[in-house]
Amino acid sequence: MLKKIILFTSCVALVANLVAGLLLSAYHPFNLIATSVAIILTAALLYAVAVLSLKDAFRISLTFLYSFIGIVIFLLLLFAKPQLQDNWCIIASTLLVLMECAIVFVVAKVSQHH
Repeated sequence: MLKKIILFTSCVALVANLVAGLLLSAYHPFNLIATSVAIILTAALLYAVAVLSLKDAFRISLTFLYSFIGIVIFLLLLFAKPQLQDNWCIIASTLLVLMECAIVFVVAKVSQHH
């Protein structure tokens, strides 16, 4: 059930983002692509949390944490300068995603051993 909810809400968020990018002239194509990638990565991490055999406490807390961090990453990339070089929003977003991946890996390993 959680997997279907994650897929549905992620698709809705992605479509809404793409429509906003097409309708708003101030929405730079760079930011549209970056925020779309953020939505997809957040969806992938949430889906991984849903399908991995984690303890319920990990699954629930990571779902809320990753949803919140996904919103933060989306906002960072929405207001980022439309350039790759010297872009602290992209650097911060990348570090957050790497941190999320590391947490999923560690939690999956801990859950396997217990």
